[in-house]
Amino acid sequence: MFKFAAISPRIQRLRDKRDAANKGRTILDGERTKIYTDYYKTHEAEPNILKRAHCLYEWCLNKTILVEDEDIFVGQIGRSYRSLNSFVEWDASWLHQATHDDAGFKSAWQSEDAFAYMSDSDRDIFKEASEYWLDRSLSARYLESIPPVLQGFQGNGCSDFFARKPSLGGVPQGHYSPNFQKVISYGFGGIKREIREKMDQLQGQIYGNDAAKFLFYQAADIVCDAALVFTKRYAKECARQAKNHADPERRAELLNMADSLNWIMEHPARNTWEALQCVVLYQIMLVADGQQHGLSQGRVDQYAGWFAEAELKSGTLTMATLQEYADAFFLKLNDNLIQVRMSTNDMLSKMYSGKGYSYNTGGHHFTIGGIKKDGSDATNALTRCLLHTTGRMFLADPSVDIRIHKNTPSDVWELAIQSSKACGGVPSFENDELIIPMLLKRGRTLEDARDYCIIGCVEPSGSGNEWSASGGPGSEVFFNLLGPIIMAIHNGTNPLTDFSKGLKTGYLYDYKTFDEFKDAFAAQLKYFLDWQITGGNCFELMYADHFPAVVASTTMDGCVESGRDALSGGCKYNSTGLTGCGIGNVADSLIAIKKLCFDDQTVTTKELYSALCANWKGYESLYQAIVFDIPHYGNDIDEVDELAAWVMELANDHVSAATNPRGGNWAFGTFTMTVHVDYGSKTDATPDGRQKGEPLAEAISARQGFDRNGVTAYLNTVSKLPQRMLGNGDQMNLRFSPSCVANKEGVEKLRQLMSTYFENGGMEVQFNVVDTETLYQAQKNPEEFRNLIVRIAGFSVYFVEMPKVLQDDFISRTEHNTL
Repeated sequence: MFKFAAISPRIQRLRDKRDAANKGRTILDGERTKIYTDYYKTHEAEPNILKRAHCLYEWCLNKTILVEDEDIFVGQIGRSYRSLNSFVEWDASWLHQATHDDAGFKSAWQSEDAFAYMSDSDRDIFKEASEYWLDRSLSARYLESIPPVLQGFQGNGCSDFFARKPSLGGVPQGHYSPNFQKVISYGFGGIKREIREKMDQLQGQIYGNDAAKFLFYQAADIVCDAALVFTKRYAKECARQAKNHADPERRAELLNMADSLNWIMEHPARNTWEALQCVVLYQIMLVADGQQHGLSQGRVDQYAGWFAEAELKSGTLTMATLQEYADAFFLKLNDNLIQVRMSTNDMLSKMYSGKGYSYNTGGHHFTIGGIKKDGSDATNALTRCLLHTTGRMFLADPSVDIRIHKNTPSDVWELAIQSSKACGGVPSFENDELIIPMLLKRGRTLEDARDYCIIGCVEPSGSGNEWSASGGPGSEVFFNLLGPIIMAIHNGTNPLTDFSKGLKTGYLYDYKTFDEFKDAFAAQLKYFLDWQITGGNCFELMYADHFPAVVASTTMDGCVESGRDALSGGCKYNSTGLTGCGIGNVADSLIAIKKLCFDDQTVTTKELYSALCANWKGYESLYQAIVFDIPHYGNDIDEVDELAAWVMELANDHVSAATNPRGGNWAFGTFTMTVHVDYGSKTDATPDGRQKGEPLAEAISARQGFDRNGVTAYLNTVSKLPQRMLGNGDQMNLRFSPSCVANKEGVEKLRQLMSTYFENGGMEVQFNVVDTETLYQAQKNPEEFRNLIVRIAGFSVYFVEMPKVLQDDFISRTEHNTL
């Protein structure tokens, strides 16, 4: 019978400590805000790229250094354990509202049922900082920086990027994989020498654009110094604690940690512990710099796994210790939390009621398995330990993907499936045999394509050499594919908002053939995709100027070589992603119009138009016919599946031909996070039988509950989509009852199912093993299901911490009872 590795007593104590902290109030920590704001106030004239680097240096030099009892790895973003930071320079509006509301502050932040806690002294910090940043933040500059014509696209129904300021609530930029390998292999000492050589070459020889290069090198040089100061401060604290520690074993460990911390980040790592500690500390530096939105640690088992293999072989490391390292690494990443988005419109009511958003995530993501640059299998001892960690630690974050190829070892397959069964879709599964050729077609070298990782949710990306497959803070990347359907039905108008700047292609009752409607939809789709791309490119220029990613750029391949920040096109590879939501609804809408109005002619286009305008009221028989009688996407019916493939290929071809300000191309994908619920709430009734306000289908899935012919038919449907083209990735969700995947036989069936899907052209699989009754019980008795993790999108979450609207949407996914 399969068993996960035992959890050591030390790891269990660390895990218990984390759980206890989660039951209390999360502290919103003002230390970073004060350090960054004070520096900006006194150096307003300094170039932004130098300002960002100097802010980081000041933070590394002055932040509170915390080494907790029994810490295996060190590093915290705030002054206290598992505290939360604000990225006030991205957006200050919600902090300004929160800290200036004297009447409601204590009930919002200091009552017993408050979700997060802000001390009086931190309130003073945030209050003063928000006053400074209110009209200086990136969010505040947004509307002043984009062309006025873009502001007129609010309410278009295809994208809400234009309807709000980006990054509201201060969620920072991200969705890329920094070059952790370079930090581990060279150290910042080696990187600094490379930078100094570049600076020396420019001394007295600054021609053309070399002045900008010199500024970049100055900033990168400061980042290197910051890394060394940061690490050595932790070394000093470990040595201080060791000096009088009562436990001789812990004293010796702290001295060893101090020795390593004095070495790493300046020099190449020498062993597994040092490699993983480098990842943790560089990650924290990146977070402090304002880059924690889906930030990926890349191929962790490759960066550190070869150290583990060598140490295991030499006898200087045991499997038990390596497993502790893997567990502690997860826990340390999990300690660094992300500030979730808070809307100024509803934030205070949520806080006053004691019902805030969950902070138990850091937005971390890494990739394991796959093949090496030479094409051989990449799995190793650390790969296996990390899978044991995911399967029995019950941590929703970090998210993990495992790369699968034709020679993935059987025991790794089993470990990954057992883990995903136990831990709500962690890991998810990626198809090397499809993704690597796709990356080659997108211009990657063979070695770089083989070395890809997954960033953000499901986006394939270069490891330490690409910015950024999904773009900026993320708000510009989502596109409602039902929007162009509505525009084609209503002559370029969104009935919910009266937005009327779409193409005047006609009303539904004007089209004489289905091909005419398809042509109108295609025209509206391309038109609004162009506006989406236009807005994204304009926004990129703004945040490249105000918020250069200098900490990431110091290590990313191409940046030091070119003398340019990643946001200015310095990376070896450059892309921007866009993801389409609701492909299942679009396919069902198209087939409904085709079958009812043109093929069978049982309904006139005027009747269907009237039913949509009435939100189906008074047209119940027509509504029932659409829901139950016509073919639906997700059931292996070629007629409707071909329409879905046509839409996806149309969108992909248009998007991937577009360029971004960094000299790269845009990429199309189909993941939705939880935007399908939000977009659905803003979308009018559609011909697929969807009522106004109902969620869209998520990712490449069928409409919730409309895949009625079993899991094989469902997979056959999505296999027909041109997934080989999707440079921004896709997301394929499944939910199984526990009984149908139980025991070794169930594991083997799951493996065969996924292998066949991959052979037929699937890119990614993620699954949940949980029955509907358990989910209803978790809604009723949340305290009894605290560790119930579900794969909700390109990430997993604790089910009971989701808002009910998302819980209900998850429950509505089809539960497959047979394989």
